[in-house]
Amino acid sequence: MGKLNTSITSGHKAFTLYNRYKKEIMYKCDPVGARVILEFLPLLIHISHPSLPGYIEKEDCPCGVKLMDWPAKTLKEVGSFFSSRIKLGDMRDYLPRECEIEGLFTIGSVGSLAQTRESDYDIWVVVDARKMDPSRLKTLDLKLKLLKRWISSKFALDIHFFLMDLQDIRANNFGSVSQEGSGTALKSILKEEFYRTMTLIEGRVPLWWIVAPEEGPEGYDQVRRMVQAGSDGETQKFIDMGNISAIPEQELLGAALWQMHKALDDPLKSVLKMALVASYLDTPKKDSLLCNMLKKDVFDTSRGEIVDPYFHVLRRVEDYYGSRGDDQTVELLRKCFYLKVNPNIRGTDLIKIEKDDKPSIMVDIVKAWGWSLHTFSELNGFTEWGVDMYRKFGDDIHSFLKLTTVQLIRRAKTYMINSALEEDVEVEVLRRRIEAFYVSKDGKVESEKRVKKKEPAYRDLYFAYRRNRWSIHERTPGPNGGEPIMESDRVVRILAWLVYNKRFDASTAFHMIPNTSRVVLSDIQSLLLKLGGVIPDAGSIGLDRSSLMEDKYARFVVVVGNMECPDSQHSIREVDVLFLNTWNEFFCIHLRPEQIGPWMARMKRNSTEVTIWLPKEGNTKFLTQALVSLIS
Repeated sequence: MGKLNTSITSGHKAFTLYNRYKKEIMYKCDPVGARVILEFLPLLIHISHPSLPGYIEKEDCPCGVKLMDWPAKTLKEVGSFFSSRIKLGDMRDYLPRECEIEGLFTIGSVGSLAQTRESDYDIWVVVDARKMDPSRLKTLDLKLKLLKRWISSKFALDIHFFLMDLQDIRANNFGSVSQEGSGTALKSILKEEFYRTMTLIEGRVPLWWIVAPEEGPEGYDQVRRMVQAGSDGETQKFIDMGNISAIPEQELLGAALWQMHKALDDPLKSVLKMALVASYLDTPKKDSLLCNMLKKDVFDTSRGEIVDPYFHVLRRVEDYYGSRGDDQTVELLRKCFYLKVNPNIRGTDLIKIEKDDKPSIMVDIVKAWGWSLHTFSELNGFTEWGVDMYRKFGDDIHSFLKLTTVQLIRRAKTYMINSALEEDVEVEVLRRRIEAFYVSKDGKVESEKRVKKKEPAYRDLYFAYRRNRWSIHERTPGPNGGEPIMESDRVVRILAWLVYNKRFDASTAFHMIPNTSRVVLSDIQSLLLKLGGVIPDAGSIGLDRSSLMEDKYARFVVVVGNMECPDSQHSIREVDVLFLNTWNEFFCIHLRPEQIGPWMARMKRNSTEVTIWLPKEGNTKFLTQALVSLIS
C-alpha cells in the first residue's frame, strides 16, 4: 500500500507541474483569454451572485466547483472585469454550502503549441447527474448559455460549453452528432483526445492522470478502489472518469468521417488527426495510444524532450508515414503543423539561444526537416497567398483526407454489417454530410476544397467563349485560350460556381473577351448579384442533423430563362435551374422548357422557395408570365 501511495503522490505531482505548464502556455498565447477562462470563469460558475454575469434567480441552480480556491489577487481584481461594483465581503456571503461541479476542463488545442489568438475555448463542465434533478441540470445549462453569450460579446472569445455527466464520460457516451459534437460516432477516441489535450481549470484531477502508464487496466482499478475507500482530503482530490486502454477498430470509421466533416472548418488540424486515426488502424498494440505515450513523457521529466500534445501528434504520424516511405505525406503533415502552430520563424530565430517563446521552441522541432529560408518565408506569408496557391494546397489536403477515409471504409465493411442500429445512425449522419460535400454527381456544383474559412477573391475575371464552351480566366487568355480557372457548356454554371465558392467580391473586375455568343456582360453581373442574395457560401454550410436524415428535395430553386438567347422576345427557349437540396448539395442543370414542369413536380415541396430571372433585354411581362406558367 505504501508503494501505491508513493506512486499516486508522484503521479499527482507530475500532472500538477504539467498542468501548470499548460496554463502558462495559455497566458503566453492569449493573455486576456487566459485570465477570463482560468481566473474569472471559475468564479462565475462557483458563485451564484445577482451582480455577476450568468446569474439566474432560481435558488436551485447548481454551483460550487469542488476544491475551488482563488488567490486573493484575483478576488480583488474581479470588479475590473464586471460592470457592476461588487464588494469582496458581499461575495463571500454567497459561497456555496455544497460544491456540485466536479471540474472544469479545456479540451483541444488551448494550452499547446497549436493555440493562437483565434483558437476556440471548448470547456467541459462535469457534473454527476445522478445527484441532481433534471430541472436543475436544465437551469445550469441555461446559465452556461448566458455565460457563453456574455464572454463572447465582451471579450470576443469563441467559447463553447459542454455540460458533461460523469457517468456518461465513464461509459464513453457523448450524445448525438451535431456541428460541434461527434456523438456516439466517437467514443473511446474522444476520451483519448480528452485525456491527451485537457487542461484542468478548477476541480478534481482525473484519476487516469495519476496512474503510471505502465500499470495498465489492473493498476488503474487498484488505484480507483483505493481512492474510493479513502476518506481523507487527499483521495477526494481525484475523480474517476474511466480508463482507456485501446480504441476499437470499428470507431475509426466514425473518427475518419468526423474529421472529414471538421476539415470543412479547419483542414490543417483535421489532416493531422486523420493521420493519427490511420496510425491507430495499423498499430494494434494496446500501449500505442498517444495519450499513454504523452503521459509517459510527462512522468519521465528527466528526458528533457518537448512535451506538448500537439507536437506528439506530429511525431507519431511522422514516424508512421516515414516508416512507409511516404515522404510526400510527411511533408504535407509538417506544413499543416507549421501553419497551425503559426510560429512565424525568421532567420534570427534559428540562432536564438533562449527557448522562451513559440518560435524558439519550434526551431528545435523544424531544424531536422531541412527546410530552406524560402520555405519558411512562403509559409509565413500564408495569409497573403493568392487564390491559386490556396486551391493547390487545398486539393493536396483534401485528396489525402479522401484517400485515407476510403482505406478506412474498406477496413470497416465487416463492422458496418454487424454494428448496432444507433451507432449506424450516427455514422450515417456523418456519411451523408461527407457525401454532400465531396461526392461528384451529375449537375452538382463542386465546393472548393478550402484551406481556411475565408480565402481571397480573384481581382480580375475574364469570360471567354470558344468552340461552344465557356471559360473564366484570371488574366486575358492567349490565342490558344490558356489554362482556365473553370470551363462549362453553360455560362450559368460558371456563375453558380463563382457565387457558391465566393471567388469574387465587390472589388473584382469583370471582363468579356469578344466572342460569337449573345450573352452580355451586364446580364452576367446582374445574375451574379441575384444569385449572391440567395445562394449560401459553401464554406458556411454546417452539419444540419435533421435535414440529413430526411429524403432529399429542393430547398430553394432559381429558374433562369433565356440566358444565352437574351434577344428572344416571344418565348422561353431555354432554362437553367439552380437548386439547393435538403442535404445542402448545390446543383445547376440545363433543361428544355417542356422539362421544367415535370422536374418541379418531382423536386418541389410546399416549403420550397422559387425565384425566377430573365435577361434585361427579354425581361418583359409576357416572358415573365410564360416562365411562371412553365414552373407552376
